[in-house]
Amino acid sequence: MGSRAEILTLDRGKQQRFYTQWGGRSLHLDLLPGPGPAHRFATAQRPVENWSYGLEAAAVIDFDQRMLLWFSSTCEESALRAAVFEVMSITWPGWRLHWAGYRELDLIDYCAGRWPECVVTVRDTTGRTRFYMPPIGSGDLLNEGPALVATVAGWDEAKRIPTVVTSGIDLDPGHRSGTVWSLDDSADALVAAAAARWPGWIWESRPDRASALSESIPSAGPELTAAFRNLAESFYQHQLVDAGTAAAASLLHAADRIRETMATAGSTLEIMEDNIFAHCPVDLSAAEIASTREAILAAEQQLLP
Repeated sequence: MGSRAEILTLDRGKQQRFYTQWGGRSLHLDLLPGPGPAHRFATAQRPVENWSYGLEAAAVIDFDQRMLLWFSSTCEESALRAAVFEVMSITWPGWRLHWAGYRELDLIDYCAGRWPECVVTVRDTTGRTRFYMPPIGSGDLLNEGPALVATVAGWDEAKRIPTVVTSGIDLDPGHRSGTVWSLDDSADALVAAAAARWPGWIWESRPDRASALSESIPSAGPELTAAFRNLAESFYQHQLVDAGTAAAASLLHAADRIRETMATAGSTLEIMEDNIFAHCPVDLSAAEIASTREAILAAEQQLLP
C-alpha cells in the first residue's frame, strides 16, 4: 500500500538513493521547481541501498551531467506530461530532461553507464537492418572511420529505445553510404568530418530523421489547456497539504478506526509503522513557489499562444 517513489542523486561521482512510501503520485510536483528544491526533497527521504520495482514514480538527478531522467504514473497521460516538461524547461535551465519510458530499467541502465548517446543502424547484405544504442556519441563513433562497421558487428543489438535519442548514424556498408541525423544543428558538421575519415563513402545529413523519432507534443487544444490548469491547481494544493502526508494521515486514521472496532470485539491490532512515515515533505520558500507559478504561466503561454 502507498504511492512509492525512489530518487537517485549523482553528485561529484557519488550515488545516493532515497525512498518515499507516499511521494510517488506527486513526485512531478516536487521535481517541478528545479534542481535545488528537488535535491532538498530527495535527500529528506529515507536512504536505501537498492532499486525497487513496481514504483509509482522514480527519478535520477545527475548534477555532474546536468541530466534529469524520470517517470511518474501520474504523468502517463501525454498532455500533462507535455505541460510538466514545458515548465521544467524553464525551471531546470541548462539541464537535459528525459522521460524514462521503460521506468526502472531505464534508470538502472543510466546509473550503470549504459545510457545511449545515439542510435546506430546498420543494413546488411540481405536488407535486414540491425539496431544499436551505444553509450558513445555520434562524433566519437564517426572518428573511427570504416573500422566502425566491424566494431558495431561485435555489439549486442538493442532491445528497446529508452527515450528520445538526440542523434544517430545509419550505415549501409554494401553501398558504402551513410546518413547522420541530429536533434540539434550538428548533423552537417558531423557529415563533413565523416567525409574526411571515410574515404570512398557517400554521406548525407537528414535532420528530418531525428524529428521522426522524437516524442510529439500534443497540439494546442482543450486537453493541453486542461493539463496546465490541472498542474497549476495541483501544485497549489501540494503546497497547502503535501499529497504524501495527506495519504499517510488517511491510512493512520483508517487504522485507528479498525483498531477501535477490533477493541470493541475484544481483539487487538498491531500496526507496523515503518513505511507509514517513510515520507518527508519539504517546504518551498515563498520565492520558489512564486517562480514556479510564474514558470507554469510562461510555459502555458509558450504552448498555447
